[in-house]
Amino acid sequence: MLQFGRLGSRALGSVEADDQFCTKIYTSIHEIEAGAWDSILGQNGLIRSHAYLEAVEDASIEDCKYFYPVITDLNGQIVAHACVYTIVTDFAQILPKSLAWFPHLARRVWKRFLHVRITECASPLSASHSISIISGTERKCLIRKIGKAVDSIARAQRSSLLVVRDFLTADRNEFDSLLGDGYNLVSNMPLARIRVRWNSYEEYLSSMRSRYRKDVNRRLRRAEKSGQEVRILKSFSDQSELWVEQARTVRENTKGFKREILPLGYYQNMDSKLGEKSLLVAAKRDGQIVAHGMVLHDDSDTIATYFGRNRGPASQEWFHLVNEVIRIGIDRKSNYINLGLGSYDAKSNVGADVEPLFVYSKSTITWVNWLMRLIPRTMDFSIKEPKRVFHD
Repeated sequence: MLQFGRLGSRALGSVEADDQFCTKIYTSIHEIEAGAWDSILGQNGLIRSHAYLEAVEDASIEDCKYFYPVITDLNGQIVAHACVYTIVTDFAQILPKSLAWFPHLARRVWKRFLHVRITECASPLSASHSISIISGTERKCLIRKIGKAVDSIARAQRSSLLVVRDFLTADRNEFDSLLGDGYNLVSNMPLARIRVRWNSYEEYLSSMRSRYRKDVNRRLRRAEKSGQEVRILKSFSDQSELWVEQARTVRENTKGFKREILPLGYYQNMDSKLGEKSLLVAAKRDGQIVAHGMVLHDDSDTIATYFGRNRGPASQEWFHLVNEVIRIGIDRKSNYINLGLGSYDAKSNVGADVEPLFVYSKSTITWVNWLMRLIPRTMDFSIKEPKRVFHD
């Protein structure tokens, strides 16, 4: 195991230590040696890896600052770490429609009304947590230490809201330990993902019940009839301006909660720093690329992140791209194909399960606590009875 002394020197505040562990918070992933960081990731760790976090940090997303709590034992061996970042979020997005007029009025006087700097412990730009813990340790104890580190970062950055996200139901047995330190359990939008149990794409289609298989084939024929084809781009940074513009189009047309605006550096770094672990699926029609989707993969999962398309009415681009992501995930023998948040009905039709995601949050400001009570009602998705897409 690599020693703590090799992790770097620049940190936020002073080192915190007790009779078992030492916590230090770094202000850049570049201050931490990649091998030391990655040594405790375990499976399914790409979006918690040094390369991924370096790619996101170097993308220079507006208003984001990054912090990295690292916990070692008293021998200097790493036992846990996480990524934490601060970001300004417009909470007017989650107000009921009946109150949508109020922020516009208030911002005539106070331009930053309901713009809140949040401290988030999560894997940035993905629906996943960022906490890694070495096996064979007291996980609940280390989780609480990470939670306390998030609190100290928020206070140092004068951030009023703290969130530790995103956790599936199976994670709660351990992470509910945060409730003992003042965190509240709230809901995020759920995750849509497909559990892979087929040896080929053809087997996936044949396992579908007739109505769903016919729907997939009909949509594919419609896309192909329009002259559309999907290509896999393993190198894509040279067209980053196009990807950014297409991602902006999707963001502008998204109703409800919106987050980061992707810069050029996101696509450039995903290509250069992740190498073969990243690719783009691109829809091409009439000689032009009309849409794209970013795909990441590790030793366990295939992960679809951001989609984008040209301006104008949407056609079959999204479905055609998602179908290719499913094909890629099956061919790679992934355990899961993560299709992200939103568009749940459409994702359910191709076999995705819609699973709850949970967030641990707290604030020191009374009116922000009031807004937090609205989050479960605003962002919670009423998960319907699962569709019987497959014969099994």
